[in-house]
Amino acid sequence: MPTIRFSDWTTLVIASLVMVFVQKIIKPVIKILFLPVNLVTFGLFSIVINVAMLWLVTYLVPGFEITNMVVFGLHLSRFASILFASILIGFVQGFVTLVL
Repeated sequence: MPTIRFSDWTTLVIASLVMVFVQKIIKPVIKILFLPVNLVTFGLFSIVINVAMLWLVTYLVPGFEITNMVVFGLHLSRFASILFASILIGFVQGFVTLVL
């Protein structure tokens, strides 16, 4: 995706390691803390949690950023761009775990 920018391959590797750390350590804690909100919204709040985790990675890793994007002629804000990237990452992760 052209809106996901990184300065070099080392930054991309660091971002992927931080993403694994965030997904395995921080995300379960956040999901437990926001469990009542997630129950009230029938699980839709988990989308906001996924976006927050991806935003945290872009915040923690300098040189890795997700900028605004245009999808089918619509200019998306930063939140919507990260949401779109989060959905694509989730789709790829699900496909990889299905294959492996």
